[in-house]
Amino acid sequence: MLKILHHLCFISTRLGTDSLSQYSFVYLASIDALSKDSTRTEEFLRDIQPAEIGKIPKHPLDRSMDQYFLNAAEHFVLVLHTVAAKELLTPAASPYLSIDADPKLFQIFEAAHSVVLAVLAAPHNIKYAASQIESYASLLFQAFPQLLSPRQFRFAMKQLVRITSPPSPVSEQRPLLSATLLEVLHTRLTSADSRPIYRLPEADADGSNAEPTSEMSALVHALIDALPFLSVDELENWLPAAVKSIQLIQDPVLRSDAKNWFWEVLSNGDMDFNRAAVCITWLGTRGGRDLLLEDETNTKLAPMMSGALKETSQL
Repeated sequence: MLKILHHLCFISTRLGTDSLSQYSFVYLASIDALSKDSTRTEEFLRDIQPAEIGKIPKHPLDRSMDQYFLNAAEHFVLVLHTVAAKELLTPAASPYLSIDADPKLFQIFEAAHSVVLAVLAAPHNIKYAASQIESYASLLFQAFPQLLSPRQFRFAMKQLVRITSPPSPVSEQRPLLSATLLEVLHTRLTSADSRPIYRLPEADADGSNAEPTSEMSALVHALIDALPFLSVDELENWLPAAVKSIQLIQDPVLRSDAKNWFWEVLSNGDMDFNRAAVCITWLGTRGGRDLLLEDETNTKLAPMMSGALKETSQL
């Protein structure tokens, strides 16, 4: 059945796989059945793998088949051996990770990034992930915002920080990797473009990127998304850095959205007990509340007695 759908991919990729409930049911049910057998799964992926590995096809039909392969392969990462993932998935996705590719192919770009992230996050690919995360992160920063939507970039950064933070086995081999990723992210956002950008509604099937955003705003949101995965010591250092990054956003609407998202991440239950305790302590006794309550011009409120009247008061 999956091979039949593969031959119809020029239709499904155009309409969107989520637009037809019957198609989605057959597609996902077939994937569930095939994933029970890792040998047959690998045979299937080898049958539908791109004809020219390492190159972006010129014909739209071939690119549609590549997109189908990448979307299907993402579901089978957990049942594939590391060797199969290195031979099949990474080479097929690599040409779409190039910064020289055509920006009009953003859907295939996102499918390729999703496959690579799935391979790196698989528990049995620990050694392979530890050796590939740095090079992939470099490609990720180069691809945004021209070739990746803000949603996809934020998702990718969130997964990379999760993979490289305790208790992940990767963090045991590369203990400083998560901090390095955040340092690069923070350095990038300080010089990012703060002007609002508008992506086409077609950039995401669900239209989630139709809202205005900016390169700086997306980077700040990515930094905030990573907070629940940091170790307790790193979280204490990055909380004030996240708030100061929010204040760099010039557009008042985007800055307000980022501040609201910061409060949401701190209060929505994503933090475990120890991390939540660090956040409460930082807000209450270590200047977090004062830092968050600075006015929109980034100037601190002047100290005054309780009940004192401001100079502008009419009383």
